[in-house]
Amino acid sequence: MELHRSNPGSTAMIDVIPQPESLPLFDKLYISLDACKRGFIAGCRPLIGLDGCFLKGYYGGQLLSAVGQDANNHFFVIAYAVVPNECKDTWGWFLSVLKQDLGDCTELGLNFISDQQKGLALVLKELFPRAHHKNCVLHIWKNFIKHFKDEETKKLVWECARCTTHTELTTAMKKLKRVSAPAWEYMQKFDPAMWCKAYFSHEPKVDNITNTMCEVWNAKIVEHREKPILSMCEGLRCYIMRKMATHKKKLEAHIGPLAPVQHKKLDQFIKPKSHKWRAIWAGDSKRVLFEVHSQNHKVGVNLHKRTCTCNVWQLTGMPCRHVVAAVAKMGLKAEDFVHKWLH
Repeated sequence: MELHRSNPGSTAMIDVIPQPESLPLFDKLYISLDACKRGFIAGCRPLIGLDGCFLKGYYGGQLLSAVGQDANNHFFVIAYAVVPNECKDTWGWFLSVLKQDLGDCTELGLNFISDQQKGLALVLKELFPRAHHKNCVLHIWKNFIKHFKDEETKKLVWECARCTTHTELTTAMKKLKRVSAPAWEYMQKFDPAMWCKAYFSHEPKVDNITNTMCEVWNAKIVEHREKPILSMCEGLRCYIMRKMATHKKKLEAHIGPLAPVQHKKLDQFIKPKSHKWRAIWAGDSKRVLFEVHSQNHKVGVNLHKRTCTCNVWQLTGMPCRHVVAAVAKMGLKAEDFVHKWLH
């Protein structure tokens, strides 16, 4: 009731287990502050990291979290819940309430990333049938190295995951097969859409292959996870409030349309790397089609559709070195071709 009073529009709800001859017992708790919900919908990219972590207090239980990422790549907490354990039922309850909170998810184009938690994949298929769901590659890799100890083989898994085109992935998987056929067979069990950039959705403009958002959040709140439930929830609320205020102060002092992290990233593409690439106008009347060369490599850039055949621009919303070369050819500003979610 206090959260509803002090933060109008927030969702705070408790589920209890009725007792025939006494007061009900606490079962589950869900909290999503209004500023977190509105902030995610208004300014964050539509990728939600889902994770659960153990509570270290006397009563145990799990903290389930839904975490986004803002334009400056800071984690952005959307909602969290205290549940007895991590299973299909508790994830189903948590995500059902989250879905109601966020409203029409079809328009948002939501994507999810997780660590293959128990029952989570089934729940996501039921509640968000159109949403793209990818797995954290670090989680896959940790299981992979239990079977394969060779350093080269372990590195090749990351090389495959970072491929941004289907051709690159085919080449990388052939290399893995040459080095270790059993390792190749092991990775064949996984749908590439779950772990390789080349198959990721273009909707969220985030090409994360690890669930870093949730990992950082869980690490930052370790001290709170040792407290009783209400004390922990108050600690989490204060932590989120302080973080939001700190990030706003930093961004207010920054000059330019892009978030500081994105500004720095674009500068890295503009200065050294793009000079190796030479853009040639394809001769179209709108002057938006370019073939970009570097030695024996060629890629195609379409400034109107905002596509590059390397797929990096579509995945991240950030112009790649090929696009930067094409934009420079036209005497335009590269920052004008950065997706709005990175502003």
